[in-house]
Amino acid sequence: MGLLKPDQKGDKGQTARQLALLAAIPAILVVAPLVGFFIGDWMDGKTKTAPLLTILGLILGFVAAAKEIMVLIKRGTSSDKKNGQGN
Repeated sequence: MGLLKPDQKGDKGQTARQLALLAAIPAILVVAPLVGFFIGDWMDGKTKTAPLLTILGLILGFVAAAKEIMVLIKRGTSSDKKNGQGN
């Protein structure tokens, strides 16, 4: 016997999936702009255009993070609707 009622057993996997998505969002918001910053900084060192490419890389990192978060949100809401939990 589990702690969950029989009709709630499927919710356990869904909750874990949602927690994983929520944990991924802060990581994406930190990593993508940092990668853009360091690539831009490296390119500025090669082309002597500082700080133009660094700023551009940082902005592109934020844009990539926002795009990836939107994909994660859409994936999470579509799986909720597929399982009959969305409205």
